[in-house]
Amino acid sequence: MISKKLFNFSALLIGLLIVSNSVRGQSHTAEFGYTMKGDSVEFVFGQQKTIVIGHEVINLKDRFNEIKGVNVAGDFNNWNPKDAKYVAVMGKDNVFRLTVAKKQIGKKGETRQFKFVINQEYWVEPPKDAMNKFTGKDGNTNLTLKL
Repeated sequence: MISKKLFNFSALLIGLLIVSNSVRGQSHTAEFGYTMKGDSVEFVFGQQKTIVIGHEVINLKDRFNEIKGVNVAGDFNNWNPKDAKYVAVMGKDNVFRLTVAKKQIGKKGETRQFKFVINQEYWVEPPKDAMNKFTGKDGNTNLTLKL
């Protein structure tokens, strides 16, 4: 009886370690601002606690009611913050999402750059710890995604 309980406990512990390592691995390797969903890319904005616009750090929770819209601008739409095809929609969870076909963004294997734009005017800087940020020769820092 004791050996069966010990076996069950060991199996549970191994399962928890596998799940823990899996979740921990995802958080360290996950790209910020989007997820791949089959033949589409889902852009996601609003899960973070703070954002940076220019050099100002903003507590998103305190200023969320000022957000009238979130657009995605990138090298795939000529950095147009008013492109109607790239307007994210807020869900019940207060997170903005936009799903776009990968072929609308580029070709397989390409790396594309983008940023979120609040109210078609305020460009949101990538988080400091984003693994998929890129600073170009022009000094601008953008998020990247690989198709």
